[in-house]
Amino acid sequence: MGDWSALPQELLGLIFIRLRHAADIIRFRAVCTSWKLVAMEAKQLHLKPLSPMLLLPPNAQNEVHNLLDFSTHKACKIELPETEGAWCSTSWKGWLLTINFSFPYAMNLLNPISRLQIQLPPATMFEDAHSETEDTSIPTECFISKMVASSSPSDPNCIIMVIHSMWNKLAFCKPGDREWKTLKSGIYHFQDIIFYKGNFYATAKLEVGIVQCDLCPEPKVIPFAPPVWARSLENKYLVESCGELLQVSRFLHYDDDRDEMSPYNTIIFEVFKLDFNTRTWIKVENLGDNSLFLGHSGTFSISTQDSLEFKKNCVYFLDDYLTAYYLSEFPQGCTDMGVFNLETQMVEPAFPTTQVWRTPLLWIIPDLFMGEFLISH
Repeated sequence: MGDWSALPQELLGLIFIRLRHAADIIRFRAVCTSWKLVAMEAKQLHLKPLSPMLLLPPNAQNEVHNLLDFSTHKACKIELPETEGAWCSTSWKGWLLTINFSFPYAMNLLNPISRLQIQLPPATMFEDAHSETEDTSIPTECFISKMVASSSPSDPNCIIMVIHSMWNKLAFCKPGDREWKTLKSGIYHFQDIIFYKGNFYATAKLEVGIVQCDLCPEPKVIPFAPPVWARSLENKYLVESCGELLQVSRFLHYDDDRDEMSPYNTIIFEVFKLDFNTRTWIKVENLGDNSLFLGHSGTFSISTQDSLEFKKNCVYFLDDYLTAYYLSEFPQGCTDMGVFNLETQMVEPAFPTTQVWRTPLLWIIPDLFMGEFLISH
């Protein structure tokens, strides 16, 4: 067998910049020192975004975290000792938000690639959080259902916005702050937030439309666009796609006769885009070559021309019915996941599995050039 380390660096560089999947890049860098140096030198030329992966938490069948690669439908083990004793509540562009199970419920942002951790104010520093005494149960104010950021969390000027508590309030902080600031609003039960063209926007249940977040000395929300009227039992998501701000409505069906572990399932999605000039909603019938990824772990859009393992004009969705994780009468979560095709109006499985998880699955878009990715097979 020839000496792989002796291959011309120009050839290796051309191969490297065509890799699309995290596992392939990890294997490339692991071949030998010379291949790793080629990867480090060619990383600036690797302009295409990497394909989304799914972070699978430990469960009864598997005691470690795994990253699922949709191109191969294979999972790779990933070492995350920083999450021991903590809840991976949500994620944003590859950053994991963890909450320690013990008082005072420390919160950190973890980049699983660079292993960088950024300390946030503890969950007890939300307004009305029950922080008087140590308790074995996590206060409901400490639940985080969504997180977005204005820039990379490693930027000291980054603003981090979350939806927290069982009442789904909005709060924000900057790295280094000692407490969270809650936005004043008579509106609760916010369902999604997004940082779009320099502003935070949020959507809520019922008759509330889109609000813009005003982060002045007395933070508050300002009505921005009317609601999209649709059928009941819906979840709403905000996602940017091709520069447009989309709102996606997800409709759930509840059936008391189904298995008590999974009495709900997603039946359809409807997509609308916001006309910023008239502040009205226009229904989107076709996403073209794009597909949407939805979940409390993040919402984003990709071009399937760059990621051939994903189907165009589809919505990939995770189980966001968080009650299934928190309440004893719903001891199993992550049962309502799949792919919705806007053309056929049908739902199919996202990936083959017979497993269930007690904590949420999270979308991850790896950034492989911020540090070493500790992954094994």
